[in-house]
Amino acid sequence: MNNRSAAWPWRGDTPPHLPRPTLMPTAFLLPGDPARVDFAASVLRDFVVVGQNREFRLGCGYFGEALIGVCSTGVGGASAEIATVELAAMGATILIRTGGCGALADDLSLGDFLIVQEAVRNSGVAAVYQPDPAIAVGADASVSSALLDACRSLRLAARPGKCLTADGYYRAQGRPNTADGQGDAGLLDRFAAAGADAVEMEAEVILAVASACNVRAGAVLAVHAHRRSDGWLEDYEATQRNLLRIGAQAAATMIETFKTQ
Repeated sequence: MNNRSAAWPWRGDTPPHLPRPTLMPTAFLLPGDPARVDFAASVLRDFVVVGQNREFRLGCGYFGEALIGVCSTGVGGASAEIATVELAAMGATILIRTGGCGALADDLSLGDFLIVQEAVRNSGVAAVYQPDPAIAVGADASVSSALLDACRSLRLAARPGKCLTADGYYRAQGRPNTADGQGDAGLLDRFAAAGADAVEMEAEVILAVASACNVRAGAVLAVHAHRRSDGWLEDYEATQRNLLRIGAQAAATMIETFKTQ
């Protein structure tokens, strides 16, 4: 018998999209690409992949004594919303996006890390959760602080700043939609004029949805492209692993902090 409703299509405590761990972590790292979930085996002890459904691949392991989950969000705001809502509903209280970005600021170099303090308002998906464009969508301050501390501890080049989340990859980020087409540099200028240090595709959504779900959230973004110089970080694997190291260390710190409060 189908006991689900169209309004909340869970089957009991099982979500319709994400695999559910037997032992649910309170903190999750959120890469976009499902393939990056497996990289966590080099960062987390006893890492096990729980399962995958569509773009959502989920695994769990330990950083020190802290149980940490890793769940891919897929590309873009729609799937990031699903992952954030379902993780929060399963009991996650700390969510950290670990992804890539295209830098707009001149002082960011390929391979650097941007710790998001605020997302410049742009995403239509995020606007469903915070419809007032005058209200900033910010990261949780304690998560951002833990991410910056992790970068310093790991001696990785990082700074705090703002990102802008685009709801698409090509024209939505000023790229052409054909190989011989013309991009829109003016769009990037407008992003930068609004205060964005980098452009990406999920952070504003995760921060806005997490806030609506009473979950602490933040984001660490690796510069894998520089939109001003047209630079591209071809050898990206080491940087991806560092994203997980930063996120795991910050998540473990957060777990320990709230355990003692």
